[in-house]
Amino acid sequence: MKINWGRACAGALIAEITQIAAAFGWVAIYSYLINPGQPMATYQGHAQASGPWVSILAGAPIFYAASCWIARSRPTALALFAIFLVIDGALLVGMTESWTGAPFVLIGLSYLTKLCACALGGRHE
Repeated sequence: MKINWGRACAGALIAEITQIAAAFGWVAIYSYLINPGQPMATYQGHAQASGPWVSILAGAPIFYAASCWIARSRPTALALFAIFLVIDGALLVGMTESWTGAPFVLIGLSYLTKLCACALGGRHE
């Protein structure tokens, strides 16, 4: 049950960056193709509202792929998730101005889907 910490750190960082890129990509699609010509506040509001959903829907395949291709073992994949949880949790706390109305259920579901994706992706040894 050896953990490759280099792979775990690299996988967590790559997955986090890919997750952020997916969120930006979705807002770009929304603003240019689905609902163009709106004020910036509309797109900022959409980014806030859609962020947790993008995290759930894009996060599972991103973390599965990172676990299969980068972590390559279940212990390393679970370490990848733990590192991601620390990084993402710190970003979430730092970027959230008010916790009133925070989508705790969606945040929890997002982390749960990523944990499951890591466990499943890491089983390929």
